[in-house]
Order: sequence, then structure tokens, then C-alpha cells
Amino acid sequence: MPETQPTKPIIARFRMDRRIRFVDTDASELIHTSAFVRLLEETEYEFLRSRGLSVILSDEKGLMGFPRLSANVTMNKPLSFDELVTIELQLINVDGKMVEYEFVVTDKANATVGGGNFRVAVCRFPADAPPYAVLTPEYVIEALTSAPSTAPDATN
Repeated sequence: MPETQPTKPIIARFRMDRRIRFVDTDASELIHTSAFVRLLEETEYEFLRSRGLSVILSDEKGLMGFPRLSANVTMNKPLSFDELVTIELQLINVDGKMVEYEFVVTDKANATVGGGNFRVAVCRFPADAPPYAVLTPEYVIEALTSAPSTAPDATN
């Protein structure tokens, strides 16, 4: 299968290695779809940490987070228990209203085994009202698009 190409120019990249855990698999010891989504989410969380952010942020106005607007995954090859994969996150859009990531998952032979994309918004989470979308704060945009604040690679 040819390498997955991002649909837009890449603003930033982040890579992490992750071993498929037994809890990620079904009775046949192959990764379950929900665990594959978690692989991508874990990579997003590590990317945010590498930029000095978190999936939950707090400022003088309260809590903010990054709920999904959409999430799509493609698994081209089953992944097995104890298999080591590399997940590459590609930040492809930060437009003030949403953040968009594409992911490429490769095996030890560097063959693409799957991927996906997430579109997320920034929302406030008031204690006394439903969540609501806000414009992405400038410090978040700067953190996402500038050099990482910690090592760019993570291994789990």
C-alpha cells in the first residue's frame, strides 16, 4: 500500500512508538477498532504535552478542552498483541475555530498499516452550563505551531 499523504500542508509533526497491549486486542489477539482509535488519541495527548499543553486546559475563565468534531480511522492490516508500531501525527490545520490532525501508523518494516484524522474544536466547560465552542486562544495556536517544548518523540 502506498504511503498515506496528508491532504493539506503539514504544520507540525510528532511521532511516538507504542506496543500493542493485550488489553488492546480481542479474543484473536488482534487490535480492536476502539483500541486503534485510542492509539491515535494517545499520540494527540503526547503531542499536546510536547507543546506544553494538555487535553484539558484552565485559565481565568475556567476549563477548556478539545472535543472531537469528527474522527475517522482506517486499518489496512491487523495489528497483533506485542507488535511495535510508530504513530505519526501531522498537524495540518489550525484556523482559529478548529484543529485538524492526520495520523499514519506504520509497523516495524515501516509499512503503513493504518491511519486516520481528527478534527477538534476548543470548547469551554462551565460548571453551570453546557459546553460551548470558543475561538482557539492565541497561546494555544502558538504552542501548536511552534517548536516543541520537550523532546519530539515519545515511547510507550
